[in-house]
Amino acid sequence: MRHGKRGRHLSRTSSHRVALRRNLANSLFTYGRIVTTLPKAKEVRPFVEKVITLAKKALSKKEADRPAYVNYYRRVLSELQDKEAARKLVGEGKWREEGGIAQRYMTRNGGYTRILRLSGSRLGVLTGSKVGQIPELTYKMEGKDRKIRMVGSRLGDNADLALFELVEKVGEGPGAEKETKPTVPKTEEKHVVSAAKPKE
Repeated sequence: MRHGKRGRHLSRTSSHRVALRRNLANSLFTYGRIVTTLPKAKEVRPFVEKVITLAKKALSKKEADRPAYVNYYRRVLSELQDKEAARKLVGEGKWREEGGIAQRYMTRNGGYTRILRLSGSRLGVLTGSKVGQIPELTYKMEGKDRKIRMVGSRLGDNADLALFELVEKVGEGPGAEKETKPTVPKTEEKHVVSAAKPKE
C-alpha cells in the first residue's frame, strides 16, 4: 500500500522529479504553451498555479509593503530558480511596462492553466476518424502561427501527448472574461460501433 505517498513517480527519483517540475514550469512561463505528456502536465499544474498565486500576492504588496513584496518575489525565485522566468512572472526588468504574467490574473481566482489532450486511440488515429482525416491544431506561440497534427500514440507507446498552456484573457475593457482556445477542425464522419443482437 502507498499510504502517504501522494503524486506520480514518473519513473524518476525525487530529485529528478523536482528538476523536471521546475524545468517544465520555466518553459511554460517562457513560451506560454508547451507540448508534453499528460501525466507530466497533470503533475506540474498544481505547482504552476501556486507559483502564480505567490506572484499575485507579490504584486498586491508592491506599492504598500515593499518588504513583503521582496519576500514573495524571493519565494517565487526560489521555486523557479530562473531569474528571467521570475521577472516575467512578477513583471520586473524588461516586462515592467507591459506587466507580467501575474498581472493578467489579478481578478481571477485560480484556473490559470489549461490542459488539452492531443492523442487519441493507440492505433495512431484519433478516435472516430480515418487515417486521411487527421485534424491539425492551430495555435499562436510567441506571435507565430503553429500547427500540431493530432495523432494518437503509436502501438506500444503509451505516452499521451497534451498541450499545456496559460489561459489568456481577451477583451476590450477591464474585467472581460472571454478566453482564447485553439481551433480544432471537426471531422465530418463519425464511426459508431454497435453490438450485434444475439439470435434467438
